[in-house]
Amino acid sequence: MRTPDPAVPDAAVPEAAPVAPGPAAAPTAVSVSERPPRGPRVRRIADRLSVQFRVPIEPQYDQAGHRWTLRWYDGPTVAAVRCALERLFPNDPTAPNDQAAPGDPAAPSAPIASNGPAPEDAARLAVRRDLTTRALVLAAIRETRAGAMHRSVGSWGQRYHLEQLLADQEHPDRTADPREAAMLERLLEASSTDVARGAGGPDLARAFDLVARDGVAWLLPEPHLAGPADRDALALTPLEYLTSRYATGVHRAAWETALTPLPLRAAVSAAHQDPEPGPDAARAALTLLPALRARASAELDAVEARLAAVVAAVTSGSVSTPILPAHERSR
Repeated sequence: MRTPDPAVPDAAVPEAAPVAPGPAAAPTAVSVSERPPRGPRVRRIADRLSVQFRVPIEPQYDQAGHRWTLRWYDGPTVAAVRCALERLFPNDPTAPNDQAAPGDPAAPSAPIASNGPAPEDAARLAVRRDLTTRALVLAAIRETRAGAMHRSVGSWGQRYHLEQLLADQEHPDRTADPREAAMLERLLEASSTDVARGAGGPDLARAFDLVARDGVAWLLPEPHLAGPADRDALALTPLEYLTSRYATGVHRAAWETALTPLPLRAAVSAAHQDPEPGPDAARAALTLLPALRARASAELDAVEARLAAVVAAVTSGSVSTPILPAHERSR
């Protein structure tokens, strides 16, 4: 039997020189006041504001900016929501801690000792209101009537003007009456693109161009004369009906762009001078006759009162004949 070779000792491995322990690197401290509020807290804030303003308010988290934004459409103004944030959420240090939801992007490493939204949370929340196409188109109708929609500035200039105008207006999508609501729906329908081409829905630039070019009179839903049964203000009043039928020149432009009616006397005279006014025009003029008669009577009464005062002054001797100079008497 072969004698086994003696074991060869392993090569000596030089030991690493001991490293002197240095000061441990201090972790980056994040102040609690600088941390964004946690997701559950922000969602509670959004829910409370949604109930208060009766508008859906959604929280959105910006990964790049590490910031929550409360966002909604139309509804209250930004100033109103910011004021509500500062007023409705006092700090409650006695409440239990929040439990961060799994995967919450804004969940801090340590719990914040407050279950209710704190004032500093409200200050760290951004708020943003977006305007819907409906609100902007409604504002375009109103601004056209006011003479403030100009095609020369283009659709972007018109949109900027309307956004600045609506900044301090609550619920800019709400119409004033059924007629304005019908006009809005008609303009939205007229400005909608072809759905078959894959681009359905109202085109804001087209809506701006339509009212800037053609005015708003064509948006009126009912071109006929209003009758006793018409209670929703959709049909035309007698003066509006005569204006839409007889207005010309500057009066036609004023009617088409601002729905400005003719003067009362001009409207009745136009129907009277029409060889074939038609039953609706005749009824409209007859309806306006009492108002025209009352106005004419008031004007005649004012003339009579002034002339009677002059006669009374002459009779009482309060009006004397002026004494002319000598050179004036010789003429």
